[in-house]
Amino acid sequence: MASTVSFTLTSRRRRRAGRFLATAGLVIGLLFILLPIFWLLETAFQKPRDAFTVPPHFIFLPTLENFRSLVHGQFAGSLLHSVILMTGSTAVALLLGVPAGYALSRSRFRGSRAITAWLIGAYITPALIYIVPLYVIYQQLGLTGSYLSMILYYETFQMPFTIFMTRGYFTDIPRSFDESAWIDGCSRWLAFRKVILPLALPGIATVAILDAIGAWGEYFGALIFSSPSTETAPVAIYQYVGLDVSNWSALAAAALFVVVPIMVLTAVAQRGLVRGITAGGLIG
Repeated sequence: MASTVSFTLTSRRRRRAGRFLATAGLVIGLLFILLPIFWLLETAFQKPRDAFTVPPHFIFLPTLENFRSLVHGQFAGSLLHSVILMTGSTAVALLLGVPAGYALSRSRFRGSRAITAWLIGAYITPALIYIVPLYVIYQQLGLTGSYLSMILYYETFQMPFTIFMTRGYFTDIPRSFDESAWIDGCSRWLAFRKVILPLALPGIATVAILDAIGAWGEYFGALIFSSPSTETAPVAIYQYVGLDVSNWSALAAAALFVVVPIMVLTAVAQRGLVRGITAGGLIG
């Protein structure tokens, strides 16, 4: 009896120690994640000279001058370019990718599995691989520095992702809904538009948000393909870092304009993302 009680106490202690270590690990990880965000918030509301104070001052009079200079300067135009490119590339990805995802979920033809596998390969392939050949093509077509060139580049990673994810959402919808619509006299396209599409709208909205996040934060392609008239916000941030002088307060304020929308969109899309990954993993 005593040995049983001793074993029970030992098991409880082990579980408590395991929970304590797991909690401590989560807290430490959370501190590492929040530390850069805390630095951004603190530096963005400081005057430029205060950002270089050693040791740093955690108690100071906040100022909005950094945000005013961004809103009334060239950075506002860069934010507008980012919004245009994000909206345009996401719209193109949904317009072409959603019907393709539906077709792959409903059609069974020779090579459908190969197409799905190719989409996965195209998505996991780094988009940087396409930069050099696309740049050569854009130069020959005279598209360098245009919105169109950047939207087409964004589609190299948005389109496979959109098709693959929406395919998973459409697979979750029973085929009986399509068949019932056909019996009622709907064509295949009308059944998709009137019946299937409304059922899949929550998943499609999640895919749209994730596409928007990818386009909003894209840097390397925008750096190569953009021009002063199409420069995006992630590229414009680095103008505040110089070889001799760097305006860290303005840089932190500009980074908040880029980071905060992504954090908000990620919080909105996280539930649909988990479901979409689970559904998209069912290849067959």
